[in-house]
Amino acid sequence: MNRRSLRQHLLGGAIALLAAPLLASTAFAQVADMPRNETLVLTPWGDQPAQFANTENWHPYLSSITHQRDVMQITINEALFYTNLNDGTLIPWQAESFEYAPDFMSASIKLRDGVEWSDGTKFTADDVKFTLEAVRDAPPEIGGSAAFKEWIKDVTVVDPLNVTINFNKAAPRFVRDFLALGHENHYPILPKHIWEGQDIATFTNYDPAKGWPVGTGAYKLVSTTNQQEIFDRRDDWWGAKVGFQDLPAPKRITLVPVSSDDAMGQLHIANQIDGGRQLLIGTFEAARAQNDKLSSWNPEGPNWGAPDGCDYSLVFNQMREPWNDVNVRYALNYAIDRAAINDIGYEGGQKPVTFAFSNYMAGTWLGEGSPLKAVLDKYNLDNPDPAKVEEYMGKAGYAKDANGLWAKDGKPLTVTVRTPAFIQPTLAPLTQQFKNAGFDAVQAPVDDTWLPDIQSGNFDTMIFVHCGSLSEPLETLQHYHSKFARPLGENIPNAVAASRYMNPEYDKLIDAMDAVPADTDPNSEYMKNAVAALDIALRDLPQIDLLEEYHVVTFNNTYWTGWPSAADPYVAPYTPWEAFNVVIHNLKPTGAP
Repeated sequence: MNRRSLRQHLLGGAIALLAAPLLASTAFAQVADMPRNETLVLTPWGDQPAQFANTENWHPYLSSITHQRDVMQITINEALFYTNLNDGTLIPWQAESFEYAPDFMSASIKLRDGVEWSDGTKFTADDVKFTLEAVRDAPPEIGGSAAFKEWIKDVTVVDPLNVTINFNKAAPRFVRDFLALGHENHYPILPKHIWEGQDIATFTNYDPAKGWPVGTGAYKLVSTTNQQEIFDRRDDWWGAKVGFQDLPAPKRITLVPVSSDDAMGQLHIANQIDGGRQLLIGTFEAARAQNDKLSSWNPEGPNWGAPDGCDYSLVFNQMREPWNDVNVRYALNYAIDRAAINDIGYEGGQKPVTFAFSNYMAGTWLGEGSPLKAVLDKYNLDNPDPAKVEEYMGKAGYAKDANGLWAKDGKPLTVTVRTPAFIQPTLAPLTQQFKNAGFDAVQAPVDDTWLPDIQSGNFDTMIFVHCGSLSEPLETLQHYHSKFARPLGENIPNAVAASRYMNPEYDKLIDAMDAVPADTDPNSEYMKNAVAALDIALRDLPQIDLLEEYHVVTFNNTYWTGWPSAADPYVAPYTPWEAFNVVIHNLKPTGAP
């Protein structure tokens, strides 16, 4: 039985076993029942434990708390703006517009009149000022604190509906990247009247008797346990009152945990779930064969999914030997067959790449004649070549020993291949490719130590995601700036910038790009600096980019329709992104009982 047939067999046989536990776990304790056809049931994104943690801590900025990424962004909290990353269209929400000063040293934001917090308090410029300055002054465990310290000088309240952010340096993309992207920019505005006077590092934002957490979103938290989180629609939501949007159709949103790909497939087959965790291709196709109401971004495979804005990359710790030797890094690159990893690990559903420029920006920046594409073509890194492996290992001072392993001073070079569970399909094929090229490659256990280790530098190599360029080259190129590097043992401020690479020449190029708007003109200073920075990044190869993520985002159309798709790309389809709130307001009931 082949792998896909086996998965289909397992899904069909195990569904009955899962049905009873799920129904039991979603019985609403201390909350009135809601019909299934009025309830939107989701799971968190990605690999998650079988039970929720931090059920009584709803802090949206703490790095250790994931509620803002899992569910708060579509229920309790809203954003000033969202962006449809498919075409770059800005979607104003809590705010109506923004404008930069000519020198980009400030940005003025006009708020929407009538926005209210869930306790009836008006949403004003005071809330914006309070949030941005509180995060700016917060300790490192508060998400965004390092970036806000770097960029925000102060915030001026002009009047209740107008606020100006003053910058420490020219910041032509601050509003987009932090307040409007609709991606993994989880920086909601906080209610000043709740948070003022609280310790931002320890406040839990949870007190049901007081109606906490308070947000401007269309839903309120009514129950939270380690088995489910329940949010009921607020019929007094400000958007409906002022005529901005109708009330969203789902009267209830329930979040339930799911711990595996197969379990998620089973939930879809049984119509016990509407969306959430992505599926592997084989699981999706097997589940779809049993439930024709399932859909993904594209109507046909093998590339069912939408671009994620990230890729999988092999990160080298530049502060450990021999990973700081570019020759070793190049040798490993030429040992890699990206297409084979894609076929073996993902059944052809991803896209081999050599740099983390996502498909969202490719049409604008990487077309024929693009100077950036010329640099990618110059290095031609997606080209497995045993002769180049030997060439670069020789330059690094290695030779093959009696066992056929690359060694120096009688000691083989051990390549420990580590990865989080959600990238595990890359682990076996990449390890085997390194072995085939003469490296003493071993698979590290897949456990939860990867995140603290990549943050503190307690690793040699790590397969991780590189989330970067959605709309312009700088979004990825900036991650090799030395401002993201820290001494070993000290946490870095951004996990996707984990190589600890440092190069003053490179820093100057990024600083110059940072100060001006993006410009596709080949003769612009921005483009010239982008080309030079890309050339250095590929020359020095701090990490090896492998595959662009195209997740099989899966939606169940049994009870709800209106999901985004390639045919209706009104926003990107990823549930953990801020803009998925737009999807919640676009769903329509099917009328199924």
